[in-house]
Amino acid sequence: MTSNISRRGFMKTGAGIGGGIVVASFASMFGMVETASAAHDRMDDVATIANLAATAETLAATSYYNTIVNNPIGYSANIITYFKYALSSEIYHLEILESLGGKALASKFFVPAKFLSDLATNNATFEAAETAFTGAYLAATRRFAELGNPRLAATTAQHAATEAEHLALQRLSGGKLPNPNGLPAPIYYNVSDALPTLAPFLQGGAGFIGPVEFPGKDACRKVAGVEAIKVPTFLGVF
Repeated sequence: MTSNISRRGFMKTGAGIGGGIVVASFASMFGMVETASAAHDRMDDVATIANLAATAETLAATSYYNTIVNNPIGYSANIITYFKYALSSEIYHLEILESLGGKALASKFFVPAKFLSDLATNNATFEAAETAFTGAYLAATRRFAELGNPRLAATTAQHAATEAEHLALQRLSGGKLPNPNGLPAPIYYNVSDALPTLAPFLQGGAGFIGPVEFPGKDACRKVAGVEAIKVPTFLGVF
């Protein structure tokens, strides 16, 4: 992390968050524009954005991996197939971020206690996460445009589009209308504004258990058994 996101700052933003992110509050916390941060004075650099995004992708891959391997919830074969493609996609995203110099800031994560035993908790967690990931990539797009790097901005817009697809499919997996929103929610102005969202997954808290270790990219590929089409990045084409 760069100096503007110090450990002290992270702990401050994360204080009390562990008990606040619970299933009952997912919709209210991630479904409204009012959750957007007003901390417009932060100046995230490329390294900060890439590192935080890589951390989020590693968390996503870990979550999909364990849901596929365990599946005590009883998701249908079709939904598990979607999860496998989503897992492959998140690994591809992680590799893109690593090519930009990004490095995950954690390899072990905490999850809600019933994440692997209750469908509603599992689905709500994924829905919240994919909402947050979409919002964070939109914030990255804004920041890269501000930095005068439109090619990188378009690349993160690609990531945001994929995470929005994942969000719709997660909602469908939970028996909900997949696309109720006309636009993805603008919940973050800066990528670093997502730190309170990541906090309980990184440090635990009330209602969270773990840690669960990231199994590694090779293990994820093996469990997926499929490969999402590696559409080239905007940065790589233009």
